[in-house]
Amino acid sequence: MRKAALLITLSIVVFSFSFSPIKNISSPYKDSCSTFLMKNGSNLIAGHNLDDSYPVSGAVIINKRNVFKKGITWKELSTSEKETSPKPEWVSKWGSVSFNTRGRDFTDGGMNEKGLIIWEMSLRGTKFIQDESKPKLFMMQWMQYQLDNHEYVEQVITSASDIVLDGWQWHFFTADRDGNSAAIEFINGTIVIHTGDEMPVKVLCNALYSYELKRLKMYEGFGGKRMVAMKKRKEPRFVHAVKMMKDYDPTVSGNIINYGFDILDQLDSSGNNQWQIIVDMNNLHVYIRTNQSREIRLFNLNSFDLSCDAPVKMIDIHADLSGNITKDFVDYTFELNKKFVKMDIEGIIKNSPPFEKQLISNGISKDILIDRLARYSESTICKK
Repeated sequence: MRKAALLITLSIVVFSFSFSPIKNISSPYKDSCSTFLMKNGSNLIAGHNLDDSYPVSGAVIINKRNVFKKGITWKELSTSEKETSPKPEWVSKWGSVSFNTRGRDFTDGGMNEKGLIIWEMSLRGTKFIQDESKPKLFMMQWMQYQLDNHEYVEQVITSASDIVLDGWQWHFFTADRDGNSAAIEFINGTIVIHTGDEMPVKVLCNALYSYELKRLKMYEGFGGKRMVAMKKRKEPRFVHAVKMMKDYDPTVSGNIINYGFDILDQLDSSGNNQWQIIVDMNNLHVYIRTNQSREIRLFNLNSFDLSCDAPVKMIDIHADLSGNITKDFVDYTFELNKKFVKMDIEGIIKNSPPFEKQLISNGISKDILIDRLARYSESTICKK
């Protein structure tokens, strides 16, 4: 029981999220990651900001079809305890591009070759379902599981009920090529999903979707009388995103990709933006800009060989490049993967020193955690 409690504490310390009582979950706070889905004519794009108060390293990874994987949990990765819950096994159906802080197969979000996307945002008060009879996955791997296996939002929703997650306090935005979307939240150990008519605007930030929607109705153009003050960064990011999406006119606003980056710039209310990503879900184009590399870089997922016998490709998300970067991707190696994991974990320790003490209390060291995260993908197998 003590280690289980420490596991929860560890998750909180890593990401500097204080666990708020559920009654306070919908209160605005400083975390400022955002995701939106925007459709105009034949254009369908999704945009994502990853924000944090310290530099976030990461890799862009091209994941392959027909790869066998066995699930792993955060408990197994970050403690000396064994996992008692069953874990799923699968063979990836689809290739994908993912954006990974913690190494290959542990994603922060991405898009697969069928145009399905999934991204995470922090949500204080999140409490995942507890059911030891169901398969369990580390939530970052659960996101990769969605990209590996599914084409449609409906399939992701079903998976959210069939598989138990472990990790820290996140909720999730997913969307497909048909323009369907869902916000997936875990409140008091119960899954809460907004989709279809229950998700009239396709934006997710760091508060409960239901709370954001209720607050939106206070504003002019959305049922209320309050003006949307775009120059006031203290206004809700959710409201700013919805307003900009509603106002988009290609004859005035220009290219939808550039406008998508304008939205992401507007949503950088904290000044802590680390990554900006736009994906064209119909054409599988990907556009990246980060705080360390301000030139927009792009590539097409279709430009890569997604068969499992071809090398996995990866690139530093902060690579100082511009234009089409397809040829700048390099082959995956364990050593390179471990380099990215090490940068991430050591960055967390530098900014949250108690994290390392919690690892020791959990019976492992930072080097063990780094090795476990980096080595996981060595266990995957190509199934031609």
